[in-house]
Amino acid sequence: MSKRLLPASILPGLLEIALKSRLNVQALFADADIDPDAVGRHDRFIPLAQLDLLLNRAFTLAEDPFFGLRVGMENHYASLDVLGNLLATADTLGDALRLLPRYKDLIVPYVNFSLQAGDDTVTLVCESDPEMSFTRQRPHHEVVVATVVAIGRSLVGGELGLKSVTFAHQAPADLRLYQQFFAVPMHFGAGHDEVEIDAARLAEPLPTAFPRYHQRLLKLADEQLRRINQAQGVVGQVLDLLQHRIGTADFSVEAVAEQLNTTPRTLQRRLRQEGCTFMALRDQVREQRACELLAGNKEMHEIAEALGFSDTANFYHAFKRWQQCSPGEYRRRLGTAALTSQPPP
Repeated sequence: MSKRLLPASILPGLLEIALKSRLNVQALFADADIDPDAVGRHDRFIPLAQLDLLLNRAFTLAEDPFFGLRVGMENHYASLDVLGNLLATADTLGDALRLLPRYKDLIVPYVNFSLQAGDDTVTLVCESDPEMSFTRQRPHHEVVVATVVAIGRSLVGGELGLKSVTFAHQAPADLRLYQQFFAVPMHFGAGHDEVEIDAARLAEPLPTAFPRYHQRLLKLADEQLRRINQAQGVVGQVLDLLQHRIGTADFSVEAVAEQLNTTPRTLQRRLRQEGCTFMALRDQVREQRACELLAGNKEMHEIAEALGFSDTANFYHAFKRWQQCSPGEYRRRLGTAALTSQPPP
């Protein structure tokens, strides 16, 4: 089971869901051994193992066969605490979606998000942690897809430009509620969840855009991530250092080890004990930042330098390995201005 942690600030939302579904809240929290005093606090954390117990129990006790779908349908960006406000105050829908991979650990550390650009659509791919038992159940996948769509609609204040949705689970016998809410082609049994939208919608300004407040929220979200990372071991500490050193300082294992007052060899050993490697973490941070920078108008050599690559060619090769397309193609598909200083090798 993953050692990752989740801020206890999400628990009020889970309490509200349980109450609406007429579940025994006290028994649910007791079964998962969750301290009621932690509810709503940003400085307290719960292991994902406890969340796994809590949601498994809730899914089992819920009598509504569409429990997950209904929960997701009722979501609004305001229900996501700091993350929701951060998304809402971004300039465009595209800016909001590109924040998800970076800040998703504030709400759903057990789901990884990535944007895949097509010719005229963009697909938000949602891959859930298979180590957790609740993520393998139909209600979880219903919650994920319905929440993404509901949050997207609340951000734009209307229609999202939804093209299709894809679910990891098999299709239920009764699809009427699905059809009513999504009203687009649906696919099932894919192994992961996807939401496909019209790429043109990404550039449209959000009605709730608030640049100055957005900058304050970015700092607040970064601070919350730092607290989570510091609480969950060496992997979190290394991720925190890499995210802050990228583009501004030495990005090597030696430099990170020195900041953690250890040797590179010891650091690598401790990372392996937590099921990770320094190279994998560095790639994770670089890929995330590359996608963010490609949404802007920086030239390719500037992006390569900001990511700590020795030259543009190495950046191109790494990005193709991460996204199965060149940086220029990724940028073109997102519809952003491509100011490339040299063609890919």
